[in-house]
Amino acid sequence: MRQSCVLDLARAQAFLLAPMVFRPLFAALLLLSPLAPAAGQSAGHSLRQDYSPAPAIWKLADEDTTIYLFGTIHVLPAGFRWRSAQFDQILSEIDTLVLESSDEDAQASIAAFSGKIGRVQADRAPTSERIAPELRDRWRQMVEASGRYFEAVDEMPLPLALLGFDGGGAQNSAARRDLGVESILTDEFTAAGRPIESIENSGAVMLSIMRIDEGPILRELEAELARLPAKPVPSDEDQAPGADWSMEHAWARGELDPNFSLGTGKVGETFDRVLLARRNEAWSHWLKRRLEQPGTIMVAVGAGHFEGRRSVHYFLEERGLRAERIN
Repeated sequence: MRQSCVLDLARAQAFLLAPMVFRPLFAALLLLSPLAPAAGQSAGHSLRQDYSPAPAIWKLADEDTTIYLFGTIHVLPAGFRWRSAQFDQILSEIDTLVLESSDEDAQASIAAFSGKIGRVQADRAPTSERIAPELRDRWRQMVEASGRYFEAVDEMPLPLALLGFDGGGAQNSAARRDLGVESILTDEFTAAGRPIESIENSGAVMLSIMRIDEGPILRELEAELARLPAKPVPSDEDQAPGADWSMEHAWARGELDPNFSLGTGKVGETFDRVLLARRNEAWSHWLKRRLEQPGTIMVAVGAGHFEGRRSVHYFLEERGLRAERIN
């Protein structure tokens, strides 16, 4: 059953949740990844690629500065092709690679914010203590039926805990972070001694998520739980037929969704605001300032930031700037 109060796990993980932001404090999030499909299950969309990859690339430039904007996927399966000759040519010309947060910067910023993050977490009561007493058993059943550790999920900030209840996202069961775009580019630039920078502070992003008001989300969760049977029975929709790589193929073909969002209900709305709109606006300011510094760089960040009604492009145009798509 696909809950209306959940975040779209597949999109959030693949497009938006940079690995290093969440790893230090929420290693338990790894438990929220869908289980791998059983042997013999057929794939909804196979990994077969009968097209030449061309993920979207934009160019933002003035007289002495060129910024290439490249939408990425953070986790990918083995053998998935996404590079093009055009991409590799651009990569050979840039001075600096800019990620959401480099490994080094993420570790340092999380450490710097650890005190504040820890205090917020320490002040939070487990979800099971805040939920209506008559719904607590259903909350536990919902978590345990998903194959996750109840205590770990129960103690997480509720928006992060609900990442695991999408009912879809089977494509990520075989995807690996070390094969994601940022991981590969980081390894290449590090080996070549080329500079890597960050466009944001991971600790600040984490703290903003920790400070999300859980009240409306909790009420929505209670409403969903109240509609569940006393002992939830998996529906046909829950039984994923196998990995569905349609999202990855669409990205590799350079297809964009003008209505991109992270889900419905309070969780989707909240994460659209916190993980998309708020960050996209901040990045547009960063990009405008970076145009004042001569050179050629590539900004490689989650593809979802370049889609939807409140994309990076939307905020750039508010600042009088327009990035030209070049592929």
